[in-house]
Amino acid sequence: MLFFRSCTRFGFYQIIKRNIEIDSLIRNNRFNRKFHVSSRIMSEERRLKQIKSERENAFILPTTPVTETRFKPFPKTSACLIIGDEILNGKTVDTNSASFAKFCYEHGIDLKRIEVIPDEEDTIIEAVRRLSNDFDFVVTSGGIGPTHDDITYPSIAKAFNLSLTLHQQTLDRMKDFTNNTPSIKVMMSEQSQEVANASQRMALFPDPSAIIYPNKKLWVPIVIVNDNIHILPGIPQLFNGLLFAFSNYLKARQTDKDGERFYRKFIKTYRPESFIAPVLTETHEKVKDLGIKIGSYPKWSDDKRWVVVSLLARENIKDKLEDLCIEIAKRIDGFMIDDPEDATVRKIGAQVKDNKL
Repeated sequence: MLFFRSCTRFGFYQIIKRNIEIDSLIRNNRFNRKFHVSSRIMSEERRLKQIKSERENAFILPTTPVTETRFKPFPKTSACLIIGDEILNGKTVDTNSASFAKFCYEHGIDLKRIEVIPDEEDTIIEAVRRLSNDFDFVVTSGGIGPTHDDITYPSIAKAFNLSLTLHQQTLDRMKDFTNNTPSIKVMMSEQSQEVANASQRMALFPDPSAIIYPNKKLWVPIVIVNDNIHILPGIPQLFNGLLFAFSNYLKARQTDKDGERFYRKFIKTYRPESFIAPVLTETHEKVKDLGIKIGSYPKWSDDKRWVVVSLLARENIKDKLEDLCIEIAKRIDGFMIDDPEDATVRKIGAQVKDNKL
């Protein structure tokens, strides 16, 4: 009996010891998993910090002096040409035309046309010729990368019977930017001749053309052909970085008579459009010769429906526009607002974006 008790006691302790060892292994395994997950997170954080640091301390490149474009006339009308199959087939959502619309509004340029076309040579040629002839300031977006479907430069060159020439300054800027940006330098460390040739396509420009470097943190230029065709990349960060930096070059060309800013007011009413339509039609007939534009836009939420009326004019007649707003607001049981996209509308927009509506 004593021997049995000793064996039992011994076996019991062995079981406890084994359980402790198993528990320790489980804890260590969990720790290792957590450690590896934590390591991956820390690695990703380091990568993001590196990218952020590169952006904040980006290699500074020389920009084109503003004086080189100051004697050109300030544009009164504009058009935007979005080039890319990816836009037309729904793969990519175009945001560049909206950015350009905002840019034109802020500079008092009357945006008349936005077109989206495929990566097809004949279509690009027809579009740029027509838009260049009809409008003062034309911006193209897309099709200037290193791949086979990036045909904007050669197509625009062909549209105006120009040759293509490798622009050495742009090529040098590209190399300097690559060598001074660690995350890109690593990617391009083992560059084959085929990759080098593909990169050169991004510096093969219509000749003659004006080459403007407006942004000190971007090697990419704005290439200007036929005096008014401004060729920009399709990547939104690059497009916006170049476009809004180009603002200084436009302002240098501006006189007291040029680029008078737009002035806009909004009226909100809970009356339906059918109720306010006669008032707006009558008012439009009275003020159309003054250049005042009137539009109405239905809005709704889960439990409300309303209409926002927009009135747009130049700043030189903003007093007339203010008086007109007061008159219209009274007649349609409305009131003036500063922001037509109120919290309810923004909430609906977020729901649509998240596929919840």
